[in-house]
Amino acid sequence: MSTRNDDDDDLGPWSEFGMALHALAESGDAPVEPHSGLGDRPDLDGLPPVTHSGLGDAPPAGIGEALHEVARYAPPKGYHNRVDADGDGHFDKATYLGDGHGGAEILVDLNGDGQPDFIGHDTNLDNRVDFAEYDKNHDGFFEKRMYDDNGDGILDRTEWIHDS
Repeated sequence: MSTRNDDDDDLGPWSEFGMALHALAESGDAPVEPHSGLGDRPDLDGLPPVTHSGLGDAPPAGIGEALHEVARYAPPKGYHNRVDADGDGHFDKATYLGDGHGGAEILVDLNGDGQPDFIGHDTNLDNRVDFAEYDKNHDGFFEKRMYDDNGDGILDRTEWIHDS
């Protein structure tokens, strides 16, 4: 003879698990607060989201929380890199920030509007850009991301960002 819950809430073994988790949370012994839903969107590539540029004391103008978070980190001690973000054969003036994960961010304002048009990511502080985002038409949205796949310091592969 099997037992059955007659309150039309019988979800099988998962209902007992949920009730136990809820009881644990209410007891104050739970290590984290329980939540419903699927949780935060997973970070599948480990790269910061690219949406819109904007730094400063005001909330970012859409570049997303990633760049705003990067702005809170000082550049790694002694870090100095040189990049030619526009490909004209001359090094561009850059701002260096720490990425909070042991790497550096290299921001270049190519058109002088105060917003970065190039953000290079040196993830291991070897003075080589591992990947970079570009705002080619200076509209505040990054259109492409380029990668240095073989570690030689030259960005070899391009992915166009379709959400911009």
